[in-house]
Amino acid sequence: MRQEIEELLSRSAAAWSAGNLDAFMECYEESPDTLYLSGTRFVSGYEAIRSMYAERFGGTMGSLKISVLEIRAIETSHAMLVGTYSLGVYSGNCLLVLRKTARGWRISADHSASP
Repeated sequence: MRQEIEELLSRSAAAWSAGNLDAFMECYEESPDTLYLSGTRFVSGYEAIRSMYAERFGGTMGSLKISVLEIRAIETSHAMLVGTYSLGVYSGNCLLVLRKTARGWRISADHSASP
């Protein structure tokens, strides 16, 4: 489980750093129930999350680094990840809930906060 999740986030960070929003978004569960929460925003739904990222960062996405601190299994179908992220002037902690889908592990809830 841990290796699969770390590989997913590594691919996602590389896609973001390459400016490929669609490839970055593959880490999220493509569902209207997927959630994103930051210190200032609450966004519900995969398409709304994608739109939020596109509006906020546009074509200048910068270099993303994600570090996994801990992953805990929640039964066999879900996991909770605690980590940190760094994206230019933005950095902070993140708490992700991932769900095992037919496409592999995907983020179903993302709480990313800056200190």
